[in-house]
Amino acid sequence: MASNFGPIVVALFSWIVFNLIGKPLLRFFDLRTEARRIMVLYDNVAARWKDSVHGAIVVNEDMTPRNFERLQEAENQYRDIASQIRAFADTQAPTCLILRWFGFEVRKASSGLLGLSNTVNTYGKGRASHKEMTNEALKFQPA
Repeated sequence: MASNFGPIVVALFSWIVFNLIGKPLLRFFDLRTEARRIMVLYDNVAARWKDSVHGAIVVNEDMTPRNFERLQEAENQYRDIASQIRAFADTQAPTCLILRWFGFEVRKASSGLLGLSNTVNTYGKGRASHKEMTNEALKFQPA
């Protein structure tokens, strides 16, 4: 009987570690993949406005109803993935600590995606900086 106790303890410990760390790590990498998919899908979405050199906002004349629909889809998708990543960051602190050791910044990624959802409608520095912030936080190679 005593000889069976060791493997049972190891199995129980392994199960606990997997459920506390391993499973959330897999969830993070699924979220990261989805964030990348959305960023690539909407990378070329047309914006409604453009920042001019003098800081004024200029209306994009090329905006069509289809482009406007796609822009709204992009805003919704960015906001959705940002909220999922923020929820992950708020509820999976031990996993986020491990991810930070590997250079991932989960909360910063969420902020970048949320900012991107708010600035995707304007060509300019804001849109570019949020995209760069997300790429750095999730360790994506620049496009």
